[in-house]
Amino acid sequence: MKKVVFVAVALAACLSTFELSAKGRTKAKEVSGPTEIIEHKGTAFGVAQPDWVGVVLGTPNQKTLSKALGINKHIWVVSKSGPNLDFVKTWADQVDARAEIGASIKQGISDFVGGRAQGDKSDVEETVERYSARASAVSVAGLNKETDWWVLGRTKLQKKNDAEPKYTYIVVYSMDEDMYSKHIKEAFNGENDKVIDDLIKYLMNYTMVAAKD
Repeated sequence: MKKVVFVAVALAACLSTFELSAKGRTKAKEVSGPTEIIEHKGTAFGVAQPDWVGVVLGTPNQKTLSKALGINKHIWVVSKSGPNLDFVKTWADQVDARAEIGASIKQGISDFVGGRAQGDKSDVEETVERYSARASAVSVAGLNKETDWWVLGRTKLQKKNDAEPKYTYIVVYSMDEDMYSKHIKEAFNGENDKVIDDLIKYLMNYTMVAAKD
């Protein structure tokens, strides 16, 4: 199964080393990894990290993500880090998400074409250019925010340098697969039907986990 993973080191360090107990302690705790976890979304309520966060970091593909989240839709994951949680959340939810998801769709289509394009160099370039132009027309209408999680963490290096801790915000978006398929067909109307069907199958298994600092 094809997947693209753009996970920042900071995200993996913060979330994979998360070991705060279900009692919701807010006091900083040293862990065996390179990151000190200070607080997370569930700390104040004694809620532990949800399983899907670990799935994102471990095996981020459509099948495992859908199972972990309990939703039968196509999934995209977007992450952003920064010193101000409100700013990070607002930017990721209102600015980054759709831009990153659109870029992921375009990259998936590019990978699909690159793996199938045949002929001489000019023919391949023409096909890639044509599909790239159509990729930009794939709509993200119907995109829904499913859930999110955040962690406040600081690396040992940051602590040594008295740097401020950073928030890592991770958010899951989804789209009904029938709607996603419809958007792809509309954007590629006029292309070979068999190729479009193959492209849809390819994109349905194409996972994006994007991280932005």
